[in-house]
Order: sequence, then structure tokens, then C-alpha cells
Amino acid sequence: MELGDPALDAEHAQLQAHALRLLQAPAEGVLAALQALQAHAREHFAAEDAELRQMQGGNARCHLDEHANVLRSFDEVGAVLAGDVLAAAAKQRLVQRLASQLLDWLPEHVQEMDAAVARQRFQARTGGAPVRIARAPVRRDERRVAE
Repeated sequence: MELGDPALDAEHAQLQAHALRLLQAPAEGVLAALQALQAHAREHFAAEDAELRQMQGGNARCHLDEHANVLRSFDEVGAVLAGDVLAAAAKQRLVQRLASQLLDWLPEHVQEMDAAVARQRFQARTGGAPVRIARAPVRRDERRVAE
């Protein structure tokens, strides 16, 4: 999930850690875990959203919509947790499903959406585009030749 922007990468790692804590929270701790995740996500998304509004074109509108939808999901689940319609075990399962879906969504969101923010930040700092150097995976047929 790393994009090469230390601040952005740290925020994403924190978001992932909050989601993991929510996933593993005992029934009596799900509300507190959800609130901690919500607080971090709101702060992170607000900062990112400010940058997205300044960007021209690209995926900015879709990116903003994704953030809004995630926050709305948190609010909806929080409302269910605050109510007394579901038993504690059912509330815990709901929260675990939310956390699982967030953990599935996050890596793709980072690579597809947040990469543009990281590029914009890099260009603003340096005036250029980032270069990423990585070792190409060795194909199975090339492995035999190399051995």
C-alpha cells in the first residue's frame, strides 16, 4: 500500500491498523473502535479532500465520492450500534463485516485513487514526476535459464 509519500503512507497504515482493531474488537469494544476509526478517517479524508478539490481533472470527483461513501457507512453502522434493535453479537458481526470490507477496499483505493494525490504532492515539492525502480518478477521459464 505504500506510495512513496511518507505522510500519506503513515496515514494509510494507521487507517489499516484502526480497521484491524475494529475487526478484532470484542463485543463491548466495537463502538469505541468504530469511533476511533471514524475520527482517523474523517481527519485523513478531510486533508486529502482539500487537495483533491484543488486538482484539475483526473479521478478527483470519484475519489471524493468514495471518501463520502465510506464515512456514510461508518455513520450508518454507528447508528445501528447506538440503537437497541440488534443483540450485541449481531452488532459485532456487523462491525466485523464493515472492517473486512474496508480492509478489502483500502489497498485498491490507495493504489488507484491515492496514487494521484501522492504524485501531486511529489510534483509540488520537486517540480517533477516520481520514478519507481523495482526488480521485475522472474518468469517461470526464465528461472530455469538463470539456474
